[in-house]
Amino acid sequence: MPEGRRPDGRLVRARLVRMGVDEASCDREFWARMTPEQRVDCLWDMVLDAMEAKGIKDFGEQGLQRSVGCILRP
Repeated sequence: MPEGRRPDGRLVRARLVRMGVDEASCDREFWARMTPEQRVDCLWDMVLDAMEAKGIKDFGEQGLQRSVGCILRP
């Protein structure tokens, strides 16, 4: 599996997967090689990439989306 580093230092791996031959195995192997901390770091990178793609430049003001509700007793 060829791999290299992007200019920003992130590791990039490539793999040819034929249709119909367990396409998801590549993803499973990729995530299985990482520690939970590395997975969170990767996911956060994806969040930042998605925010940048949407044109959100100020990452500091963004937080987790929360739903707030209230239950009133009779």
